[in-house]
Amino acid sequence: MVMGGLLFLLIVLAAMYLLYSRSAQWKTVMAASGHEARDLQARHAFLRSKQVKCRVKSDTDAALSAIQTAAEAVDLHHPESLKLDVHAKDLHKAEALLLQYEEKQSAASALL
Repeated sequence: MVMGGLLFLLIVLAAMYLLYSRSAQWKTVMAASGHEARDLQARHAFLRSKQVKCRVKSDTDAALSAIQTAAEAVDLHHPESLKLDVHAKDLHKAEALLLQYEEKQSAASALL
């Protein structure tokens, strides 16, 4: 009985470690909501086009995301918050590319 409990505890600890180590590989470089979310998604597309491993994540609870997304489609006063995460191995490359992106956007704005 004790061995079974110990084995179960080891499995739970191993699962927790794996989940933690997977999330620790990602670094948030930007967070946005509302109208800024469109810019965040444009930056995500730009980084992906430059072969940077990145993802857009929602701050909503996964279990409630469908309900919250449907509610937010109706309620424009509480838009969903998004995060742009970059894999740790691509972090320096992403930072340099995002600076490039901002410079290009500033130059385009100056022309208008």
